Amino acid sequence: MRASSSLTSGLVVIVPNLVEAMFYYPSPAVSALEHILVDNWGAYASNFSAAITPCDNYVTEVGLPAINSRRTTSAQWMRVSFHDFATADIAAGTGGIDASIGFETFREENKGSAFNDSFTFWRPFVNEFVPMADLVAVGTVMSVHLCGGKYIPYQPGRIDATAADPKTGVPEPGTSLEETIAQFDRAGFNQSDAIGLTACGHTIGSVHAGGFPEVVEQSAITPNNTNGASNFDETRAVFDAAVVHEYIDNTGARGGALVTSYNESSRSDLRLYESDGNKTMLDLYAQGDGFQDTCVDLLGRMINTVPSTVQLQPAITPALIKPINVTWDVTSDGQLVLSGKVRLLHAGEIPDNPVSITFSNGYTETLVPEANLGISAFRLAGSKTNATSQYLPFSIPNGGISGASSFTIAASGFEAQTFPIQDEAFIIPSLTRVADGTISVTVAARTNRPDFDVSRISVKIATPITQPLTLAPKIVRTEVQLEERESPLDGIGYWSGSASIESPVGAVSVTLVSGENAMDTLLLDARVAGW
Repeated sequence: MRASSSLTSGLVVIVPNLVEAMFYYPSPAVSALEHILVDNWGAYASNFSAAITPCDNYVTEVGLPAINSRRTTSAQWMRVSFHDFATADIAAGTGGIDASIGFETFREENKGSAFNDSFTFWRPFVNEFVPMADLVAVGTVMSVHLCGGKYIPYQPGRIDATAADPKTGVPEPGTSLEETIAQFDRAGFNQSDAIGLTACGHTIGSVHAGGFPEVVEQSAITPNNTNGASNFDETRAVFDAAVVHEYIDNTGARGGALVTSYNESSRSDLRLYESDGNKTMLDLYAQGDGFQDTCVDLLGRMINTVPSTVQLQPAITPALIKPINVTWDVTSDGQLVLSGKVRLLHAGEIPDNPVSITFSNGYTETLVPEANLGISAFRLAGSKTNATSQYLPFSIPNGGISGASSFTIAASGFEAQTFPIQDEAFIIPSLTRVADGTISVTVAARTNRPDFDVSRISVKIATPITQPLTLAPKIVRTEVQLEERESPLDGIGYWSGSASIESPVGAVSVTLVSGENAMDTLLLDARVAGW
């Protein structure tokens, strides 16, 4: 299993938000993105990780065609991020990571399959809370972290562009040195930064004759190399300093085809590296393991370059104790039950010690762990091994926990953590579904609590659907008109309604709102992007 960064214990930062759900901790967005970043292999692994496992994988093809293509999804993801970033204008406050690249694939500077390949894979993960722009940034974080590099602190909160960036200017193989440096400078990167960012970005992947015949000769195309790949270094799928060492030592791939191209005008990396007399490349060479830290800084600045109107949220760190899919539901025999799972993230060997869930009214149960474990790319608290995820399910009838406002998870070796719940109003998952272009929703609310006004509840729907000119979905919002119906529960009323929606390409979110407060959120039909 690949190594990764070492982190001390810490909680995911809670971000106040109107759509923060009581049952996603700390919010739907952070919960979903933390799952992608942390749950990498084994039980309940994020399907996101599968695309770059192993790191020389090419997700768009399978079997021998994928192997012979010599394409690398992890490298494609980094290229997408760079091209999305490169049109940023810091002075104007525009551009950066905003998924506008999806509208810009017709431009010559964005030729090749990387952009649509990547958006095709990411599209099912987009929903109301997770925009494509956040996934563009996640792609670089994951490609580095899972493929031998360190974790780039990831901040969510990007906003998807609704059209192409009017500015062009992604450096191309034939772009002059002066123009290249000017393009980086416009995006907030000086000459040394530009050299370092290029070296970091080109330690994974290849240049292909099939897409760049002006860089790689067609003779590179063979039955075992069907796109004519010319690797940047001898470790195509490992995030390391080999590209720098091979360039300086004139060994291996010698820095790759953008250094050694048969076409002198296409040696864009060579022009850039030599622009300061190779000083920056020699400094990177001398850094040893420090090269990884330099790349964390430069790539982090790249993915955090966003339009001035966007405010990124605090960085996500692994949640050591994380409730998952916690929800109220009503069984077939009319019993109200709170169910879900608790994920414990262990730094090392999992102890055989009891784990308890205790509610604010004093009710306590001991949780029994599932047999299957997950493995994370993260290493915790100085551990030399990958963290292991343990999952503990629970299903507790309302009778024992009625009126409880929180529950606390306690486990040996962990600081006990408390999580809020509420049972005043909630969506009923077993009676809520999407089928044949219609979403049907049933919610429940307490009718015996004078301090809760059931007339203020409403249901909002957000559906990710296709849009023209890009593979990034757009979010369409609607409301469901509710009508009271018969309820099998004493003191709890039922309200139901339905609405027509367009065909979703990702999870449909249902949010129950009371006034301005989100009470509950349910994601429907998450499919490949779900747990």
